[in-house]
Amino acid sequence: MGRAFTAALLALALLPSAAAAVLYIDINAPGGKRLPLAVGKFVVVAGPPTLSREMPKVLESDLALTDLFELVPGESHLEAVGPAHFSGKPLDFGSWKTIGAEAVVIGKVEGRGDQLTYEMRLYDATQGTLLAGKRYSGSPRQAAEVAHRFANEILYVFTGARGVFGTEIAFSARNGRGKEIYVVGMDGKELRKVTDNRSYNLFPRWSPNGRWLSFTSFRTGVPVIYLRNLDTGAEREVVRAGDAKSPGAFSPDGEWLYYSVSRGGNSDIHRVRVTGGAAETVAGGWGIEVSPTVSPDGRRIAFVSDRGGSPQIYVKTVGSAEETRISKGGYATSPAWSPAGDRIAYTARAGGRFALFTSAPDGSDTRTVVSEPDADCEDPSFSPDGRYLVYSHRKKGYSGLKIISLDGRRERTLVSGLGDMGSPAWSSMR
Repeated sequence: MGRAFTAALLALALLPSAAAAVLYIDINAPGGKRLPLAVGKFVVVAGPPTLSREMPKVLESDLALTDLFELVPGESHLEAVGPAHFSGKPLDFGSWKTIGAEAVVIGKVEGRGDQLTYEMRLYDATQGTLLAGKRYSGSPRQAAEVAHRFANEILYVFTGARGVFGTEIAFSARNGRGKEIYVVGMDGKELRKVTDNRSYNLFPRWSPNGRWLSFTSFRTGVPVIYLRNLDTGAEREVVRAGDAKSPGAFSPDGEWLYYSVSRGGNSDIHRVRVTGGAAETVAGGWGIEVSPTVSPDGRRIAFVSDRGGSPQIYVKTVGSAEETRISKGGYATSPAWSPAGDRIAYTARAGGRFALFTSAPDGSDTRTVVSEPDADCEDPSFSPDGRYLVYSHRKKGYSGLKIISLDGRRERTLVSGLGDMGSPAWSSMR
């Protein structure tokens, strides 16, 4: 996804005749009925003709990922959508109901050169009513981003929940002798390399506005934490002092970066303002403290410490000495705080392999998300809606990234084919 174009993409207007949102789907109902939905070929008045099929494909791919919709194949559509359907001519809803569609999406693209107007509408085919409609202005290269945004509108209409289509996931992967930072769309497309310095670049973390990535790089021979602006490519050092060091998380307001630094073999957790200034120690002592993650209200952190004899997950209030251990044993690492603040995901050893768990911030109500007898599941990161985790999946001779619903019922491979993939981090919505 072209970050440089995002600021130019504008949603112009919600069509005035759009009806109030009606909730059809309970996203928390296990095994619930999928809603039959048809996405018609787009009308391209002016612009790349390929958008007629490409934009419906993006919409269908996004909606299929939710496992909430039954997509009606295009080959069965009985009505051809034309320009007149955007200027007063009603759809033949009877024909859409005949092929089993309870909802219909149509779209139109028109404009000149590098400026196009995208119009999309969502209809309730059973009632013949307009549920949502939007116009966007952007370039032809923004077509997929536009489709992602309307897919989020569709999901909101039918579930009341915000979608995550168009978000991205940063991660590290081996490239020759070193490791580079990559970013990929949450649909597994538009993979791109962020660093390219043939050194070790590790632990990418998103700023809350999604415009910055922090990461550790060894490109100067010593580990340094950098901030990179993904829109401009500008980069600067944030933390150089100390031995091994890694960023953990930004504060929710984006003003602070929490990180760990090792000095003389002892690692503590600090924070520093992203604009510069003196570092503050947040958690430390004789143990090794690493991997901080910040609660959504910014008042607490979860982190890893071996002060009890093995790595475990602890929670503490920033500025307080009080700490609570929440993991139950084994070897627990990589905590991630949910966007709602009610769960902490982490990796822990189970049955000789690493598995994913979640617990309440007080350590109660521990649940297994995924555990495999022949693979390691590690490094969880929450989606911005809190419904999914992305994690690294490793087995003999293989590594990949997977996305799994928080209840463990739905899972898919996000990306594979690169070496030693790890440290995935899910961006926020922009």
